[in-house]
Amino acid sequence: MLIAADRINTNISQLLQRFENIMATATVENASHTATAVETYQLDVESTALLRAAEDILSLTRTMKETWLFGKLDTLGEDERDVKRREELENDALAIQKAIEEGELLKPSK
Repeated sequence: MLIAADRINTNISQLLQRFENIMATATVENASHTATAVETYQLDVESTALLRAAEDILSLTRTMKETWLFGKLDTLGEDERDVKRREELENDALAIQKAIEEGELLKPSK
């Protein structure tokens, strides 16, 4: 899951950087045909990279959904702490049950 988080962070930073680059290129005012051609090419490159990062995020979320739906992503499973707690509760319940059966519990006080 750590790899997915790194991938998401990388894609988000790519989205932001590409959007900033598009906005910076769009706000430059040049009258020459050469500068306009370069800016057009830059906008094409940046928008393609922006779309690629967005598609990668969509691909990752689709993969995560498929993994979750088909049971390979155990988000609700027990961790070590839950297992230990459950075992302790079962041991306590058995000890109380044994004490009741042996009559050691709920004896009248003398």
